[in-house]
Amino acid sequence: MNILICNQYGRVQGEVGGTGLTLAVTALTPRRESVQLQTRLDSVEQLLHLLAIMRAVERRIEQFQLRDAKATQSAEPEGAFDESICTDSELFSSNGNSKNKVYGRFAQFLIYEQVEQGRLRVFVAVRDEAKRVARFDLHPGEVQAFHALAKRALFACEQVDLLLRDDLSLSIGLNVSGQGVRFEAHTPIWHSQFAITKANDLATLAVFTRRAVNQEKTIPVRFGDDANHFSLRKRNDGQVVAEFEHEGSAEKITLSTLQLLELEILAQYALHSAFEPVSVPLRSHLPPQSATAAQIA
Repeated sequence: MNILICNQYGRVQGEVGGTGLTLAVTALTPRRESVQLQTRLDSVEQLLHLLAIMRAVERRIEQFQLRDAKATQSAEPEGAFDESICTDSELFSSNGNSKNKVYGRFAQFLIYEQVEQGRLRVFVAVRDEAKRVARFDLHPGEVQAFHALAKRALFACEQVDLLLRDDLSLSIGLNVSGQGVRFEAHTPIWHSQFAITKANDLATLAVFTRRAVNQEKTIPVRFGDDANHFSLRKRNDGQVVAEFEHEGSAEKITLSTLQLLELEILAQYALHSAFEPVSVPLRSHLPPQSATAAQIA
């Protein structure tokens, strides 16, 4: 297994196998009790969620690094750290009122942050069957390690199927594979598919979603033809709208930040798959005598 975290509190290791990611934890709680557990993320949704979390954490760390770089002596002093922040064990049973920012929660671990006197700290908290809790600081390099391992596990999948929206008036499904990104829209009146298959279009989709997540300036993008097309644009309030138009009829949905993160990752996944090597022998266009002479030389 690859070591993801290793410090005085214990060790977290990860391994890609089959169609999932296995995490093994050996740790000590603040009371010096031993925590040992092994958990597995074996669904595409979980892997994609973990990747989106790591992408959000990377952006958060970058924001603090840029803020620190721009800080001057005239900057306003930071407010006092709130001592009422809940304990790690309470995070697992929190009803949403926690003053910690929780990025994501899985069966036996969660990823959250604390900001103490202007300093950002990102933690992974784990809980074993006896409900003993241990936590680890996540440093930028460890975030990258988590991200790389989760990406490897996701990219090993042959395809990804998700539902972006599912109700009676509109259902939007998403299929991503080596053939590209394909949206499937169902309404009471019409049904159509919107495919993005060219490598340059997939790269454009990845760039748009990344810039939108980073709250950078974007320009609207459109894929398809006049009769059947899919477009993305960012409104003045920062929300990203996806529009699906089929023969004059249009449907719109607003994409959440999590959906944008996942769409960015899936565009990269499709782009990566598009450049997978093909097992076709390369033919020589040289005459046999020239090829033999070249080999001897």
